[in-house]
Amino acid sequence: MRINSKNGIALLITLFFIMAITISIGIGFKYVNEAKSSIKDENFLLQTNIIIDDVLILLKDSKELQLIKDDTTGEIFDIFLAQSEFIPFEVSDIKVAISIKSARRKINLKNLLDLNTTGQNNVEDPLIQQFKSFLTSYNVNLSYFDMLKDAVSKNNDYPITDFIDAKPDIFREYISSYGHLNEINEHYKNTYYENSLVKIDFKDLFYVGRENNTSNSYCIDSYYITNTAKVMLEGVNVDEAENFVVDTNKSAFDYLYCSVNDDKRYVIDVELEIIQGQKTANISFEYDIKQTKGYNFSYEI
Repeated sequence: MRINSKNGIALLITLFFIMAITISIGIGFKYVNEAKSSIKDENFLLQTNIIIDDVLILLKDSKELQLIKDDTTGEIFDIFLAQSEFIPFEVSDIKVAISIKSARRKINLKNLLDLNTTGQNNVEDPLIQQFKSFLTSYNVNLSYFDMLKDAVSKNNDYPITDFIDAKPDIFREYISSYGHLNEINEHYKNTYYENSLVKIDFKDLFYVGRENNTSNSYCIDSYYITNTAKVMLEGVNVDEAENFVVDTNKSAFDYLYCSVNDDKRYVIDVELEIIQGQKTANISFEYDIKQTKGYNFSYEI
């Protein structure tokens, strides 16, 4: 971790940020508990919405994140992420866990599937070749890649596989969620009667969803890249990935990585798990610190 004299102030920023989240949500719960509905499920949805609203307002108005935004070295941002990966607390009878991670730690699946399968001289793009090698290492039939391509080729009159015939009503502009990706994976499993894909941690490998709606294009942060993404991009094995540090100057895919002080790095994944009795809500979204915008919201209640 890059730590220097700014370590102290960065840790204070994290502490104040966590305190602000707890106080803000606590106040919101105070008011909703005073007007509790007799219908518990509706009350839980109301409380969940209060939490989401409070977190979004806090992210936008946070003086702590403003200090991160103004820091040109990236060091405070790095320390903040190290301290904020898991923030648990309990208000009334509701347990809340907030996880904040770099949103630039994985490969953008949409960018990969948007590549032409043949480049100059009818040679496949090197990134596609690398992905196919990765699939082969897990004994996955390469027709799986063709299924992915068909799944996002909305206007493709010449599909490569039977996927479109089997799933004529499936959303086909991009892979919208991991549930959407799992539906494709299930079709592969049922087509080839094998389950090699279960060995791949797709949540650790790919970012899914629409390209973000800020002015920043997507890049991968070599400082936070996941182990599974290292295996695919850098060709190391699973055991080596744990201690492998990406040298972007030596990577064949150096163009995919963010530069050290690039504004594109300042995007975080925010995940909330909210539990009340037997009811659970999982909400996730991305937040661009530089642009003060949230997007790609996912709800599971």
